Amino acid sequence: MLSEELLKQVAEELALALIESLPEPEQCQHQFSEKFESKMQFLLSSIPPNTQQIEVVTQEQIYN
Repeated sequence: MLSEELLKQVAEELALALIESLPEPEQCQHQFSEKFESKMQFLLSSIPPNTQQIEVVTQEQIYN
């Protein structure tokens, strides 16, 4: 059976490998259709403003 410490170490290594395999943000450009944008606006307008907050998570928070 794998120890909790070993599982944590492997999970951290996997997370780092996944992050490093992602392309740079400037390589991730996509133009959404107007229809899609309209649907998203409609969807987001139905959410109360105080729940439309985005939480930024650092790598340190992921690993701890």
